[in-house]
Amino acid sequence: MTSPVGTSRRGMLVGTAALGLAAAVPAALPGALRAAPYDGAAWRRYAERFLLPEGRIVDTGNKGISHSEGQGYGMLLAVAGGDRAAFDRLWGWTQRVLMVRGDGLVAWRWTPDGGVADRNNASDGDMLIAWALLRAAETWQAEAYRTAAAAIVKALAAGVLVEQAGLTVLLPGRDGFRKGETLVLNPSYWIFPAIRAFAALPGGERWGKLSDAGLVLLSKARFGGFQLPPDWMTLDAAGTVGIADGFKKQYGYDAVRVPLYLAMDGYRDPYYFRPFATLATKFGGSAVPATVSLPGGTTTQVAASVGMLAVYRLACKLAGAGDAVTVPPLAPDEDYYSTTLAHLSALAAQSLGIDP
Repeated sequence: MTSPVGTSRRGMLVGTAALGLAAAVPAALPGALRAAPYDGAAWRRYAERFLLPEGRIVDTGNKGISHSEGQGYGMLLAVAGGDRAAFDRLWGWTQRVLMVRGDGLVAWRWTPDGGVADRNNASDGDMLIAWALLRAAETWQAEAYRTAAAAIVKALAAGVLVEQAGLTVLLPGRDGFRKGETLVLNPSYWIFPAIRAFAALPGGERWGKLSDAGLVLLSKARFGGFQLPPDWMTLDAAGTVGIADGFKKQYGYDAVRVPLYLAMDGYRDPYYFRPFATLATKFGGSAVPATVSLPGGTTTQVAASVGMLAVYRLACKLAGAGDAVTVPPLAPDEDYYSTTLAHLSALAAQSLGIDP
């Protein structure tokens, strides 16, 4: 496959507008049905399951903890659902409980029995929170949200944007991801629509470079027969990409978000979605494995969740594989992460004008 760098990436409404409730929906892909809008009812179903009165999102698949990622996802979905009161509860809890580091970034992990259990930040959580604040500022014309977002973006730029091999890249957290001259990176932390929104802020030039670097890395980080990105990868000083030690050497629960975030930013080039569609169609679109070992290609017997299948259906649509994936309804006890992926996939499909 040829590198996509320099090819047309959008051709439709992109960036922060992907979550805009009043934004015009672009023309659908040939033969596709327009997605039902993400609305207050969809958000309320989510909030009833995962949002507690004090304003924290519960990770029901992970011992009931809360984390910056969940707060960011909840804030984004609250904006998309038009629920400012819930948004303010989420943002208030995040400020009171997680913003304790002193550098403008968010402690990533909180437990019911111990409070903040890890003060290191998770850069994707910070990005999701900042992007949600920008969306809220636009939706409800509240400058205070924009000011708060800009402060987090500034802290991110100072703490986790670094230069390596001629690329501007994102450390997954401020601490612990430098191994000598090699960096450990997570490709699913490239939240492309958030990065685009940050690049549009005053002084946001480095964020534009981060987006470009993400495309370069995704063209390099293709391993095994399916050409999939790893959940965790390395980038050395010479620009060589590898599969990170110290983590499970696999594609799976993290990297499944790569096609989701590309779709949320309006990317349509099949180049980006073909590896994920190939994996899904290989297994008939219903018994897709949750993880694939890299570079070996051994698949797990654990099946992809409903939310992961929603992402694969979206990838298949964009890769030209049509309705290759069937997505069952969310179960009443579907866990936080699967449900979140399903809701975000619905938003992405809505912004692209395709059937979710």
